[in-house]
Amino acid sequence: MKKLRLDAIAFILILGGLGLANLLNVNKPTVSVLENRMLKGRPTLTVSSLFSGEYFRDFEDYYSDTFINRDRVVKMCRDIKDSMSLNEPGVTLVVSREQNAPINEKTPDTTPPQENPSTSKPTTTPDTNPGISDEAATSATPDPTPAPPREFGDDETVGYYLIVDGKAVQLFKFNREGMDYYAEVLNKYHDVLGDDVTLYSMIPPTASEFIKLKKYADITDSQNDAMDYLYGRLDPGIVTVNVYDALNQHKDEYIYFKTDHHWTALGAYYGYCAFMEATGREPVPLSHYETVKIEGYLGSSYTKTLNKELEKNPDTIYLYLPFTNHEYIMYNGNSEETAELIDMSYAEGSGDKYLIFMSTGGATWSVIKTDVHNGKKIMVMKDSFGNAWVPFLLPHYEEIYVVDARFYSKYTTGMTIPEFIEEHGIQELVFLFYMEDVNWTKFMNGVESHLN
Repeated sequence: MKKLRLDAIAFILILGGLGLANLLNVNKPTVSVLENRMLKGRPTLTVSSLFSGEYFRDFEDYYSDTFINRDRVVKMCRDIKDSMSLNEPGVTLVVSREQNAPINEKTPDTTPPQENPSTSKPTTTPDTNPGISDEAATSATPDPTPAPPREFGDDETVGYYLIVDGKAVQLFKFNREGMDYYAEVLNKYHDVLGDDVTLYSMIPPTASEFIKLKKYADITDSQNDAMDYLYGRLDPGIVTVNVYDALNQHKDEYIYFKTDHHWTALGAYYGYCAFMEATGREPVPLSHYETVKIEGYLGSSYTKTLNKELEKNPDTIYLYLPFTNHEYIMYNGNSEETAELIDMSYAEGSGDKYLIFMSTGGATWSVIKTDVHNGKKIMVMKDSFGNAWVPFLLPHYEEIYVVDARFYSKYTTGMTIPEFIEEHGIQELVFLFYMEDVNWTKFMNGVESHLN
């Protein structure tokens, strides 16, 4: 009994000591380098938040996020979990909550204060067999009433990663509703813009499509079949860029990172070659570019899984430096800022070295002006896969407008995307979203909101 009391007293003292040390710690971290995300800030106490209970919920999140030595505790929990895992040696399946915006991207508030929130498009569980017939694949038409713009940085999705031989691949589950909605949104853009603007659909698949998963192949759906399903639903006037075949021809090369879900600059280059083929033009040979190598990159897949095999197997970033004279300007609302298209400030001490590639910094929109005086203007509406791809366009266009679908706001620009395109005399519009965003109705809901 006496021993039990001593154990209880010791436990209380340790717990109380840690809690007191945490409360007295004035140097609270704001960013978790380990998880590459912003930590919860101290909530503001208001009467409404106090009585609704929101203040205490937010304070609990803040306390948990800023607990003393939190990153060490997270790593320790990871090691304990790995030691108890029933996975085969060298193979791990990880389920992870994912935040849309990386820590270096600012998420602007794009919701107008006068609008009332409305119910967003419901998500149902679809039949996940992409090979089903067209007749059987008919699904309910999405609600034509446009939802108000959403704050994409607040969203979380669930990511599924298979880690094999020190490489992480993001698994894919076919969502017919998402595919139908993607086609519907692009068809709406085509209807509004007409034949004066050429529309392109570019969909980089995830790395799981090109990894030899052998007996694990059944846990991820075929993205090639999903694309075939999708292309039959796009308006014939929309040009589809065959990114899949372009990458498949080089699947044994370093076209995807091992510790990050993005394609490498080499993978983006092959995607650019596919785009050039779709436009009837010749791509610039890769030998024309100066190459820079950056070692020791642990990317998004590592920060989501904290897998030790990935930690021991970091990536190398290869950069192909633009040779075309250009100026890169980012616009946040009405303010503008000149930036570097390849930003080497992220090479050292950065939580996300991928932001070396044309980080838009959460800008409302940006433009690249080149000395290629051919009158050609293009807009790229992208997710983060577009960052490594856009720089290859410089030798072909006089002006390249870049819009991250998560951050554009018609309330700060005063223009919808079609109005923006007309205002700037843009002749081509590329939708470049990787397969997971194409498959996600909430992401495409934001893309549609820029249309109306």
